[in-house]
Amino acid sequence: MKTIFVQIVRFVLFPLICLVSLLPLPILYGISYAFVVLPMKWGGYRRAVILDNLAGAFPETTKKERFDIAKQFYRYLGRVVAESVWLFTAPCKQMLKRFSVEGAHVLEDLNKEGRSVVVMIPHIGNWEFLKTCSCPQYEMFCGYPQNRLHMVYQRVNSPVFEAVMHRMRSRHKTGWRILESKQLARYMDAHKNIPSVYAMVADQCPGPAGKSIAATFLGRPTLMIAGPEYLAVKHGFAVVYGAVKEESRGKYTLCFRLITKDAKAENSGVVTETFARLLEADIRQNVHLWLWSHRRWKRIPSDEARNL
Repeated sequence: MKTIFVQIVRFVLFPLICLVSLLPLPILYGISYAFVVLPMKWGGYRRAVILDNLAGAFPETTKKERFDIAKQFYRYLGRVVAESVWLFTAPCKQMLKRFSVEGAHVLEDLNKEGRSVVVMIPHIGNWEFLKTCSCPQYEMFCGYPQNRLHMVYQRVNSPVFEAVMHRMRSRHKTGWRILESKQLARYMDAHKNIPSVYAMVADQCPGPAGKSIAATFLGRPTLMIAGPEYLAVKHGFAVVYGAVKEESRGKYTLCFRLITKDAKAENSGVVTETFARLLEADIRQNVHLWLWSHRRWKRIPSDEARNL
């Protein structure tokens, strides 16, 4: 019965989202403000979590300042929703006008050396714009063929939302691969000798069963997921920080910064600590443009924390 229900919802939801996504982006911003931002403000969507995260990260701020940041965050989240809907059917030419790359030479140089790369992505700006990399216009992306680009994702509990997001991210059949996180280690083992790029969001709170690395992040002891560093160390891959920064409303720049050319040569935890430091610097520049609604510190380092 559950499977039938999911199929019915998908049959109705996909055409509806595609139809709405045909609207111009400015109109989608307005719709999102009315049906996403205002309800979040009035209903106090995760307000306690947001304010608690802000208070822990910026104890020097006043209560009013934290409420103002929360309001800005709601508006930012509304833009992310509108843009994510727009990306369902947006023409590649329009997407490319709103997306640019800074630091492309970082990946190009690593490709010349025949290296595979783990790109650690934070929840900053609008990470869904990464799908622009799969547009047919990018026959090569920063030196790598499109069929060597991989976007790693964590499967969500909702089968409907899972199907919707997977369809959006794999819309262009240009060789770009969408890999579920549980498949990643085995896939990397089988393709370790083929220079490739593996992009994975790396700033979530690790699950109770997942390996973690203790780091200092926004002035707080923090557990970071160990997967990106662990896999890069295992195979001697390079590691790059890649943030999709908002330049203006609806326009983003994917910024690359080298963390290490060979993760295996670094001391344990250095890769993840460097990622945390780079992300913190970006957050401090535009505080409201990070995913504050996530319960980032629901687990903290302790004697039970599992380090590499």
